[in-house]
Amino acid sequence: MLETIIITFFIFIQSVFGVGLLLFGTPSFLLLGYDFANTLNILIPVSITISFLQFLGSNAKDKNFTKEYNIYCLPFLIIFLLIALKFKYLFDFKLLVAALLIFSSILILNKRKFSSFKKIFFKLKNLVLMGIGCVHGLTNMGGSFLAIYSTLISQNTKELSRYYICYGYLVMGVIQYILVLILSYDDLVFSKLYYVFLVFLIYFPTQKIFKKINDKKFSKYINLIALIYGVLIVFIHY
Repeated sequence: MLETIIITFFIFIQSVFGVGLLLFGTPSFLLLGYDFANTLNILIPVSITISFLQFLGSNAKDKNFTKEYNIYCLPFLIIFLLIALKFKYLFDFKLLVAALLIFSSILILNKRKFSSFKKIFFKLKNLVLMGIGCVHGLTNMGGSFLAIYSTLISQNTKELSRYYICYGYLVMGVIQYILVLILSYDDLVFSKLYYVFLVFLIYFPTQKIFKKINDKKFSKYINLIALIYGVLIVFIHY
């Protein structure tokens, strides 16, 4: 029951804002006792479905972004996911995920200070894409950094920002899931794939909320939750 409540809530969050299911679902399912591969096996098909629906329904397009994203982010995603799956016992994923939650939350909550470095950011944005690939491949937690990147390059335009996020999650998710199936198929449990059907019950009604939501307020709320969640994971872990 708790598992279903958790994933239903995060489907709702990601359906509106484009991010949240993997950001919060990954540490949640690790805490529930799932290993990294099965956490991906449960969450990624759901995330792919949401991102695909958002991508299809988006009025915004940016071919330059998709080209840069494919070139600079995806190769590093593949490399670091292979490392994560092959050497899973060498990494403390719970602690690593918590640290990334805390760091990214503080960064976004202080976005004004971060935004003052926009000139530097745009010069280094391809390196940022590489970093997103590394972080997401290793921990499944690159969504927070993708959100920061998308907000900055979209100039806080809601439609364009969510387009960047949904495209990023969609292509990363497809690649991740293919690699998980290839490398960890014998260890995977497929009985939870029915969660994908929850998306179709939740996604379409939530789009009315997306049209009305105040981006700035929700960004602050969701990152406060992320910060608290990250701190809680550290305390629970120890």
